Amino acid sequence: MYMTKQSLTVEQTLYRLGIAAATLAAAIVVLLEIFPGLCSILAWPCPILSYTGLYCPGCGGSRAITALFHGHVLESLYYHPFVLYGLAFYGFFMASHTLSILTKGRVEGLRYRGWYAAVGMILVIGNCIIKNIMR
Repeated sequence: MYMTKQSLTVEQTLYRLGIAAATLAAAIVVLLEIFPGLCSILAWPCPILSYTGLYCPGCGGSRAITALFHGHVLESLYYHPFVLYGLAFYGFFMASHTLSILTKGRVEGLRYRGWYAAVGMILVIGNCIIKNIMR
């Protein structure tokens, strides 16, 4: 008998990608602790900023992550607001779906809505525009 594989929902796919992202982030943190010299290798300047003199939509992201790792939330927000937004959304999404799995669906996980991504894009584009205007 031929069996078909059941399709994953958007939320299940995002949850699996979230676990992969957490695993990758943990591996990077461990590598940076073992080999601190990698920080200088990974901290290369933005090519768009270097060649055009304009900030790209991602400029400030690395500094925002570094500030967040050091517990400087407002500094992280200043460097790039999307980092804090993305981390908050990621944490809530992953926690709600983990709770849903542990309770066997009695607690429903956060549903993906298109406006979550729209807010993220507004933050990224707005940050880029504001940084370039205030230059």
